[in-house]
Amino acid sequence: MRDFLDNYLDKIIAVIIILVISYIVNLAIDKIINKTIRIRRKKNITTLLLFIKRIKKIIIYAIAILTCLFEFDVFNSFSVTLLSGLGIGSVVIGLAAQESLKNFFGSVAIVAGSPYEVGDFIECVDKGVSGTVEDITMRHTVIRTINNRRVVIPNSEMNTYTIENFNYSENENVKLVTFNISYESDVDKAIKILKDEMNKLYHPNSKGRNKDVEYPKVRVSELDDSSIVLTAWVWGIDNSDVFENMYVLNYNILKRFPKEGIEIPYPHIEIIDKKKASRK
Repeated sequence: MRDFLDNYLDKIIAVIIILVISYIVNLAIDKIINKTIRIRRKKNITTLLLFIKRIKKIIIYAIAILTCLFEFDVFNSFSVTLLSGLGIGSVVIGLAAQESLKNFFGSVAIVAGSPYEVGDFIECVDKGVSGTVEDITMRHTVIRTINNRRVVIPNSEMNTYTIENFNYSENENVKLVTFNISYESDVDKAIKILKDEMNKLYHPNSKGRNKDVEYPKVRVSELDDSSIVLTAWVWGIDNSDVFENMYVLNYNILKRFPKEGIEIPYPHIEIIDKKKASRK
C-alpha cells in the first residue's frame, strides 16, 4: 500500500486537479458565452456562440483526459503502439461514423456561411417545412413550425436544400393580401378604406432599404367572373408581425366594408320546395 501511494498518489492528485480545472474552465466559458448572448442579442453572434459552446466542451475534456493519461508511465510506454494503430482505427471509425461526420461538417458550413441563423424564419422549399430556427447543433437543425411543433433535420441535408430565409438581410417583410368586392361597389371608396386601415398598421422603414416603397399600396389586381380583386401590400417588422397585421386588416375590413356600403361577394344557394311551388 505504501509503495502504491509513493508511486501513484502524486499522479492521482494531478489527475484530480486537471479534471477540476477543466470543469471550472468549461463552466467559466459557458457563463461568458451566456452573458454575451444576453447582452448582444444578435442572431449571428448567438448562432456562433451556441456552436462554440457545444464543441468547446468536447475539446476541453478530450485534452484533460489525454493530459491525465500522460501522467502514467504505462500510457507512455504504449503511446507509440497506440499512435501506430491510430491510423487504422481512424479509418474504421471514419467509415462507421460517416453520417455523423457529414452532419458535423455540415453544421460547420452552416455556421461559417450563415445561410440562416438562430431566430430566422425560414422555409425549406424542397422539404415543404417552414418555421423559426430554434437551434443549430453539431448534428442537426431544429425548426419550430407555426403550430409549435419541432422538425429536426440533419445538417448534411440542410446544406442540400433550397432555403428561403425571410430574415436574411433585414427583418421587415411584406405579404400580398387580396380582397374581393362586387362590381356594384364603389372601387375607389373600397381602395380608400383599405388604405385608411393599412395606415393604422406597421409602415415600412423610411430610413432603410425600403425608403422608396409606396405605402399604403393597393391595386386592382384582377377582374374576376363575379368580383373585383383588390391586392394590398401589408408590411410588418418581421415575418410574424406581417401575419398578425394580415389578420388585423382582414378583421377590420370585414367590419368596415358592410358599414360603408361595400359588398363582399359570396356564393348564394337558393333552395326551392317543389311541393310549395306546385301549390302556388
